[in-house]
Amino acid sequence: MAITQNTYTGNGSTTAYSFTFPYLETTDIKVSLDAVDTTAYTLSNATTITFTTAPTSGAAIRIYRNTDTDNLKATFYPGSAIRSSDLNNNFTQNLYVTQEADFDVDTANTTANTAKTTADTAIATANSATTAANSATSTANTANTNASAAVTTANSASSTATTAASDAASAVSTANTASTNASAAVVTANAADANATTALTNSRESDGSGGFTTAISKANAAVTTANSASTSATSAVSTANTASTNATNALSTANAASAAVSSAVLFTLIANVAAIPGSPSNNDYVEMGNSTGVESFSPLSGVPSGFVGASGLTVRLRYDSSASSWVWMSYFANDSEDRYLTKNIPVVTGDATNGSGQITLNCENNSHGVKIKAPPHSAAATYTLTLPNDTGTSGQFLSTNGSGALSWGTADVSSRLALAGGTMTGALTLSGAPTANLHAATKQYVDSNAILVADGGNFDSGSSLVTSSSTFDGGSFD
Repeated sequence: MAITQNTYTGNGSTTAYSFTFPYLETTDIKVSLDAVDTTAYTLSNATTITFTTAPTSGAAIRIYRNTDTDNLKATFYPGSAIRSSDLNNNFTQNLYVTQEADFDVDTANTTANTAKTTADTAIATANSATTAANSATSTANTANTNASAAVTTANSASSTATTAASDAASAVSTANTASTNASAAVVTANAADANATTALTNSRESDGSGGFTTAISKANAAVTTANSASTSATSAVSTANTASTNATNALSTANAASAAVSSAVLFTLIANVAAIPGSPSNNDYVEMGNSTGVESFSPLSGVPSGFVGASGLTVRLRYDSSASSWVWMSYFANDSEDRYLTKNIPVVTGDATNGSGQITLNCENNSHGVKIKAPPHSAAATYTLTLPNDTGTSGQFLSTNGSGALSWGTADVSSRLALAGGTMTGALTLSGAPTANLHAATKQYVDSNAILVADGGNFDSGSSLVTSSSTFDGGSFD
């Protein structure tokens, strides 16, 4: 069993006494003399108390621990740091209170057993006193009977004496003898009565109010007290067991909390790249709210390809002493509403490094992609393009109405030009002068954009675009 107290007997000269139990606070150390607590002492060192005056010879000295049960040593709040020392102090306090409760229970059991033994002795003494008193009363009654018989004999003798003188003398002698016997019987009766009174007195004590309490009543009271003490002891044992269970559960929870705290990583908050520690220790962690320029910081490894720091991005780093370098951990936006696309009317921002805002549509392997990019700042462009309501049909093209509304259109070339050997009907307007470029023999017209062959003597009735290799005016064309 854990030690929660040390006891000594005073000798009238010794003032310093040591104790062997541990404690949390010096205020938990208590001292009593003859079962009365005293403060007439000082704490000489961590395990010794010194009385102001040496306890008298034979004085019962008790040095004991009484741990505070009204308040926990430490209180934890949401979001606050949890220190192992605070957890240990709380559980040590719980352990000490449990040990002291255990000691009190054992003491209560011992006291109860002693009280029961005392009560049993008192009952036995009372029973003996009652038996002695009953015996004395019986002796007194017998003496009284004998005295009455003696008086009867004396009266008879006196009557006989009046009749005969000789018998009178004998009767007087007999009466005197009877009187002597009666006196002796009275003395015996008085002694018996005194003995009975003494026995009765011995079997009772003052109740402090002018009356008496019998030994039987005291014994009964002692039995009641003993029973109460036994009940209290049983309750104390149950309470102690419950406290022990709670302490075990609390210890398990504390161990889990301690493991969680041990595995948690605490970051030192810094303002920017310039505030990164120059002489860090292994596994130092920093978190900078403004990561502008971090991609150029050295020594730093593991920066994601293409990452550019910004005032709106927080970056976390860890120092690895074995590599003599900071190591990239992660980054995140300080305000996701400003940094990332929102669900409603998102905006893709640009910057000085990457230019205008852009969206890249990657292939399924994310090895290449196509970008849609806004015009540069110099264009001062602000407009909206609204896509058509459907996907259109084959051969159509996307056209605009000049105000940003896009629609699907169909190219009409049948009235102007037939391609790849086809024919065209209707009028043809040439961009060059026909007489200057017309080859009279072959009836071909050439300008910088087309080669036409007349179907007849002029170009009014139709022409065909030459798409295959041909010879013209001594040269060749495709």
